[in-house]
Amino acid sequence: MRQVTRHLAAFAAAFSLVVVANPAYSQDQVQLTIATGIAPTIPTHWWFKEFIGPRLQQNTKGRIQANIQANGTLCSEHKCVEQARMGQIDIGSVSAGNVGSFGATFDILNLPYIFKDDATAERLINGWLGKELSARAEKEMDLHVIAIIPSYSFRNVGNSKREVRVPEDLKGLKIRVTKSPVELNLMRTWGAVAVPFDWAQLYEGLSTGVVDGYYIPDAYVAAQKFYEVSKFITRTGGGWNAHIIFMSKKRYDRLPGWAKTEILKLGDEIRSQSFKVDATWMEKQNKI
Repeated sequence: MRQVTRHLAAFAAAFSLVVVANPAYSQDQVQLTIATGIAPTIPTHWWFKEFIGPRLQQNTKGRIQANIQANGTLCSEHKCVEQARMGQIDIGSVSAGNVGSFGATFDILNLPYIFKDDATAERLINGWLGKELSARAEKEMDLHVIAIIPSYSFRNVGNSKREVRVPEDLKGLKIRVTKSPVELNLMRTWGAVAVPFDWAQLYEGLSTGVVDGYYIPDAYVAAQKFYEVSKFITRTGGGWNAHIIFMSKKRYDRLPGWAKTEILKLGDEIRSQSFKVDATWMEKQNKI
């Protein structure tokens, strides 16, 4: 009987060591699925494919392993937010327009003419405004914002039907908009028919006449080859285009402390370079 008791005691001690050891071991490495729906001709794709994943692996000497899924292989725009909330991806991206499905935090970025130029946007986004929006996104949307980055600067109106010089010329034109109520109401105010339409299907929608136009930066016209199906662009400036790189707050909160530190450092690196990277890519696309 004593022998059995000794064996049970030894087993219990060994079991307790395994229970204690496993959490420590599980915190030693982190697997992250990193996904965006953005095409290779947009700098956000480069950030995900060439920078975020490799940098996390490099900076942690492999403690963070990244499964990188770009160009819509897992999700696109608001779907990335939905999948992050369901735990299907860990880091995603969404435009400031399409994140409007989940709350009003980023609507201010979709208001026309709030930034004088890109230099002003950089100062505010990388300063108090970016901090405020990140804090509000945690409360309203359950999102931890890694960085808010520019995506080809200011929006203009393009269409496949006719030259547009004044708002009245937009009357009857079906203009694709994001899921931002600000953008939807702006197009209606200008006289257009505002059509919420999936970004990934926009080229096809323009080809088939489901929509007649869009409200996007000029560089996107070249990057997505929209010039093949719509030849008119009206320079309106106004709306500034941003992308949000994010995690579900619940997923971020579950990370071990050392991994959180790496994510914060990553955000700092992205913010310090994002406007310069965007300007370089934008110059190339605008030439096209």
